Amino acid sequence: MSDSTSSPRPLHRLAAAIVGLLHAHLGIFSIELEEARERVLRTLILGVFGAGLLLLCLVSFAWALVLYLPHTSRIAMLAIFGAVFLLCGGICLWLAWRGVARGPQPFAATLEELRRDRERLL
Repeated sequence: MSDSTSSPRPLHRLAAAIVGLLHAHLGIFSIELEEARERVLRTLILGVFGAGLLLLCLVSFAWALVLYLPHTSRIAMLAIFGAVFLLCGGICLWLAWRGVARGPQPFAATLEELRRDRERLL
């Protein structure tokens, strides 16, 4: 009789420990998810506004310079501005892609905690 009452206790403790670990991991995961969401949203908003304002500035300066030049060289100047803007835009997109590819791994703390738990259990 004592064997049947003592065997569920370790199983209950093991189940409680597993539920506790899952609860802790979900808590860490939710915090990291919220931080990642806020960082991405802030970066996106600032990037869009900054890029829009810089675009307006560049277009204004380009048109001012084109209108300042004599009529005969305006087409050439527009082509040069187009090439420069294309080159700058390509460099910006390349740097953005490189930043995304080399950025920190999302949910690194959660993955590290899961790795440590697996080592402890084994």
